Amino acid sequence: MKFSGFMNVYQLDDMSWEYQFGEKTLKAPTLKDLELLVNLYGLKWRVLDESLAKKSLEADKNNVTGFLNVYRKDDMWHYRGSDLKSHSLEVLRKKVLKQNLEWRETDSDLACRNLKLDSRKFKK
Repeated sequence: MKFSGFMNVYQLDDMSWEYQFGEKTLKAPTLKDLELLVNLYGLKWRVLDESLAKKSLEADKNNVTGFLNVYRKDDMWHYRGSDLKSHSLEVLRKKVLKQNLEWRETDSDLACRNLKLDSRKFKK
């Protein structure tokens, strides 16, 4: 768990975000989603460390893949909420579907771009 620069907000090992208040938590895949959720509950969203918050926002932006529950960490593609991972996005897709998990695009342009970049990596 890493501190994000935002009050009560931490990045989890699966690259998702958690807002802690008391003994309860709110979780979301992106900081933007978490901020909306925190505001819906009427909780405070504040920056505590401007520099670290900017780094967290940049890391969050760079980890949006265009696929639901898919994130990139340590040069591997991971499927959030499972142990599934692969160096290849296409191989990860096959593993996810084989486990009867949901594989869905959340942003078709971004998903297409990531698939193209990923496939080029293995054509060499």
